[in-house]
Amino acid sequence: MERYLRLLQRGIIYFTLLIISILLMLSLIDVFLRLYDGLVNSPLREFIDQQYQELIGLFLMILIGVELLEAVKGFLKTEVLHVELVVLVAIIAISRKVIVWGLTKSTALEMLSLAAMLVALALTYWVIKICYKKNKRSALGKVNCNEVNKKASDS
Repeated sequence: MERYLRLLQRGIIYFTLLIISILLMLSLIDVFLRLYDGLVNSPLREFIDQQYQELIGLFLMILIGVELLEAVKGFLKTEVLHVELVVLVAIIAISRKVIVWGLTKSTALEMLSLAAMLVALALTYWVIKICYKKNKRSALGKVNCNEVNKKASDS
């Protein structure tokens, strides 16, 4: 039963990777087509005024998709969800929202809530990095101690 569930989980993950990959390729083609169409068929100033913010939003969505692919790929290799990557995807998503959102469209409360989420995620990422460095240092320290003990017992 456990083997069946693991196989089912892998199948779902590979199918999800396929769907995300197709969506990313279509989004990338869409960005190039819009960029080409905007530059060829309209004056530069008009293109920048009308399309720039939308293209930046699409580009950032592609970046989020690539980070999601990286998170799923890492899960497939180690079968451990890398929280650091998930937090980075969330930071990019909220940053995208802030960048794409016009200041005239949003209320002060919406902007404060986005700022609070961004600060919370940044602090979370910082804590993860600090813990990772501490674990890495302690693991390195253990290796060095073991090598010293091994050399002492050999002599």
